[in-house]
This record gives sequence, C-alpha cells and structure tokens, in this order.
Amino acid sequence: MADPERCLIISHGLFGTRTNWRSLAKAFSERAKIKVVTVDMRNHGNSPYTTSMTYFDMASDLIRTIEKHSMPKTILMGHSMGGKASMLVALEKPTLLRKLIVVDIAPTISASAGEMPLYIPILLNNLHRIQSEKDIAAARRAMDVILQASAESLRQNKGVRDFLLMLIAYDEASGQFVWRANLETLEEYMNDIMHFPAEYDNATSDVETLFIAGAKSNYINDESISKIQRLFPSHRLIRIPNAGHWVHSERPHDFLNCVLPELKIK
Repeated sequence: MADPERCLIISHGLFGTRTNWRSLAKAFSERAKIKVVTVDMRNHGNSPYTTSMTYFDMASDLIRTIEKHSMPKTILMGHSMGGKASMLVALEKPTLLRKLIVVDIAPTISASAGEMPLYIPILLNNLHRIQSEKDIAAARRAMDVILQASAESLRQNKGVRDFLLMLIAYDEASGQFVWRANLETLEEYMNDIMHFPAEYDNATSDVETLFIAGAKSNYINDESISKIQRLFPSHRLIRIPNAGHWVHSERPHDFLNCVLPELKIK
C-alpha cells in the first residue's frame, strides 16, 4: 500500500506525454510504495490546448496539481521542459516540495535551441502527406521517411525521429491522423521554451535537489553547473553512463536505481 503522505509528480519534456513515463511510474509506485502522478503538460497529450506556453504557465499548472493532491511529502520530478517548469516551482513555492528531481536539463538555454525550432514546421507542413496511409504504423513509417529527407540532424538521429513519430495519433471523429500536441502554440513559444526565465537569474531555492544527467548529453555542461550551484545550493548531480538526453528511456534500470533512494522520505 502506498504511503498516504508521499507523492511523486512527474512532468515530461517538449513533445512528450505522460505515457512516456508509464513503465517507470509503475516501478516507482511498486518499489517505493509511493503515490505517483504523471501529468500531460499543457498543449501536450490530453491536457487543454491553450494560446500561451510560458514557464510561468507551466509552473502554475504544476502548482495546482500539487495543491490538488495535497500531500505533505511531495517530490516533483521533471525531464527537459518539465524539469525547467519544476525548477520554477521550487524557486517560486519551495514550501510545497520536500524534494526536486531534475532530469537532464539546466536553468539555462537548452542545448537543442538551434535544432528544435526547425522541427515544428516540418511536422506541420507534412501531416497531409500521410493521411492516405492504412494505419498508424504505416503513417509513422511514411513520416519517418519525410523526416529523414527534411533535416540532416533528423536523418542522423533515429532517437529524435522515433520520439517525434510517437506524436502521431488517429482521430476517430475526423478519420484523420493528427499530432498529439498543439504545435502552433509550441512554435509561437519555442524561444521561451528553449530559455529559462531571466527573472530568476538571481533567485535561490533551499529545496533538496537532485540533477540526473546522461553522460553523453550536453544539456548540463560546465557552464550551466555554476548557475545550478547558485540557484540550487542544496543540489547533487549524478551522471548516468552511456545515456543521452532521454536518460530515463535509454537506461531505465540505472535511472530507477538513482531515483528510488530519493523517494524514501521520513
């Protein structure tokens, strides 16, 4: 039975959904006897589509989720974009959290800032080209060919392509393939998403914080560590070998072993 006081809330990254965390969430719940809540960030998955996508918006959404579950021992974990939003919660409302876990992201400009904004127009402009495919598997195969031909960075990175292809869904009402994200709003706010709010450059949080990075990822580098130290003085950093930005999906067993000890709050 789950501890009635402990709760782990998990937020995904850009273009992700809560289902990305299904297997790990189940493992956390069973192994640590903790309530686990996975969320779809706004404009992703089944969450509402809105016209605004700032980190203040996302942090406010997470704060409402924390307050809704009203658990005295809340641990907030976020990957990439979700990690930045989670950091903002710790800076803005530190008393709501017992612990913060940030997965492969820093409170700085993201390493993918030069590439990620290029992908949305490719997705938006080519959806019509897969509508004649017989099923979702065929639609994803067709889109994979399109992605490889559209950008060299996509051709070379099957992991990113596979991640983007998971966004394709079939809408029963319209009989059309659709994207499981509000790409128009994400495109409009991409600059905000790639950065971290400058208003918090001199802020600090005393929340106990664990940063987990992939050893092959460049999202947490020497330059960003100095800012992490300033904003989160009570932090630790663990790098998981042979893992990139999607450390939790690339090395799930190692990731699980890093996180489980953090969930034992007395």
